[in-house]
Amino acid sequence: MAFQFFQMFLTLIVPGLIGALFFSIFARLTTEIDWRVAFILDLITFTTMITGLYFLHDVFTVEDLLVKFNCLSFTRNYILLSTAINIFYGIIFGLLRRAFFWIRRRPLFSGLIS
Repeated sequence: MAFQFFQMFLTLIVPGLIGALFFSIFARLTTEIDWRVAFILDLITFTTMITGLYFLHDVFTVEDLLVKFNCLSFTRNYILLSTAINIFYGIIFGLLRRAFFWIRRRPLFSGLIS
C-alpha cells in the first residue's frame, strides 16, 4: 500500500518538475527548477486531465476514477500525456513570462503598466 501511494505521488509530481524545468529554460534561460512552479503546473495539468476524463471517458465519480487509476496501461498513458502537457504548459507560460517582463522593461510601456 505504501509503495502504491509513493508511485501515485511520483506519477503526479515528476511531470510537473519536468514542466517547471522547461518553464525555467524558456522564461529565464536557466536550468533551476522552482518547486512552486512545478506544483502550479501539476495543478493545471491535473485539472486538464480530470476534465478530459470527464468529457472523453465518462468518469463522473471518484469510484470511476479509482477504477481508471488501477489500470496499469492508464497509469503509463497518464504519465506520458501529463508530461507532454506539462512541457507544453511550461513552454507557453515561460514564453508569456518572458514577453510580459520584456514589455515591462521597455521605457515606452513602463508608464502604461505601472
